[in-house]
Amino acid sequence: MTHTINAYARRRNLDEINLHLGCGGQNLEGWINIDNYDYEAEDTSRSGSFYDLKMDIRALDAAPDSVDKILLVHVLEHFVRWEALDLLAQFHRLLKPEGLLIMEHPDLDRCIQMYLEGSATFNTPIGALNIGFTQFYGNQWDRLDYETHRYVWTKKEMALELKKIGFEILVLDNQAKFHVPERDMRVVARKRAQCQPGEKE
Repeated sequence: MTHTINAYARRRNLDEINLHLGCGGQNLEGWINIDNYDYEAEDTSRSGSFYDLKMDIRALDAAPDSVDKILLVHVLEHFVRWEALDLLAQFHRLLKPEGLLIMEHPDLDRCIQMYLEGSATFNTPIGALNIGFTQFYGNQWDRLDYETHRYVWTKKEMALELKKIGFEILVLDNQAKFHVPERDMRVVARKRAQCQPGEKE
């Protein structure tokens, strides 16, 4: 069976299959950049949609145990909780043993703290909004359903669910590299290698 992502990697002679999901305007070198939405001029949340493959990340066409790394930056919060859990399970299935899942998204506890403290604001078409508050609901002004936020995670909840699925947590902090440090969580999780017969996890 031919899988679109694996075939693309072969055509490009890629040594690794690294997936950047929900890439938007950020086409990262060394990654297969994937998005399901073309850029719309009224979208003030993105600078473009520069994907290598157009694909719904809820149905990634890749062979099981074939992906080296998966990166999501401010993507998971755009899905309701059960869809996010399905996504995480899919990522686990597609990653190679010891493959890495790297995610950055809002941390609910930090967003609440920033909102209550009246932290810095962010200019939007509907006025200046607190940078914690904006993450509760996402973009509510451009009338684009996919830009809204559906569920914002805490670090504790995220760690619990990742461990249930079969990931080992390597990094779980608020030192975000892409958006807003201290507000956003950064997660690096590794798919546990399969145990050999007689071994314990």
